[in-house]
Amino acid sequence: MPHTTSIVDRIIESDGAIRKDLGRGLLNIRALARYIQGEARLDGEELSIEAVIGAIRRYDVGARVALHESTGQLFKKLTMRNKIVDLAILNDPEITAALGKFASMIDYGMGETFRLVSGVESIRVVIDEKNLDKMKSIIPKKNIPKIVTGLSEIIVSMSQVADTTPGVVSTVTTELAMNGINMVEFMSCVPELIIVVDERDALRSYDAIEKLSRNPAGAHPKI
Repeated sequence: MPHTTSIVDRIIESDGAIRKDLGRGLLNIRALARYIQGEARLDGEELSIEAVIGAIRRYDVGARVALHESTGQLFKKLTMRNKIVDLAILNDPEITAALGKFASMIDYGMGETFRLVSGVESIRVVIDEKNLDKMKSIIPKKNIPKIVTGLSEIIVSMSQVADTTPGVVSTVTTELAMNGINMVEFMSCVPELIIVVDERDALRSYDAIEKLSRNPAGAHPKI
């Protein structure tokens, strides 16, 4: 039974849509159990339907809803900016100096955007569309294999306790995934989360995050 419980918990935890609908009381337990049986079978596990139903009933959906709501309550402010560009830049010894020169040209006092995530072979840079030509004049064309325009940036400002609260990032990313929203970039600089999406998804993304703390706790799921 403990083995069945761990498998059921893992499958529910990995699917935000199941967790949400279970919390709202919208799922039929037996139908969910059959689904979980099938998922477990793909991993070579054979579980009895009654054991799975018992594990679902023991799943503490109330605790998950409480965590979901408490995470949303950490949010202090949401900011959205349009006309954002995401660039992939190939790294080499001269690029760091070039990006430093570009950074000195950004007017932070006017709210201009310059965000950077550095990997081993490449760097992702998020800037305002109006500064794209400046970037192209500093970084060689051969070092910019990809430019994505028509993006929006959503900044989630949170209270300081967010950096010691588990599940903050996963709560936000799961909510966006359940709304069918693809994140072009995601940067975690707690107490801020920076999310870059297509401009067509910007309002839906903003609304989904804003509503995080206002989802009501669900009733008991139906048998």
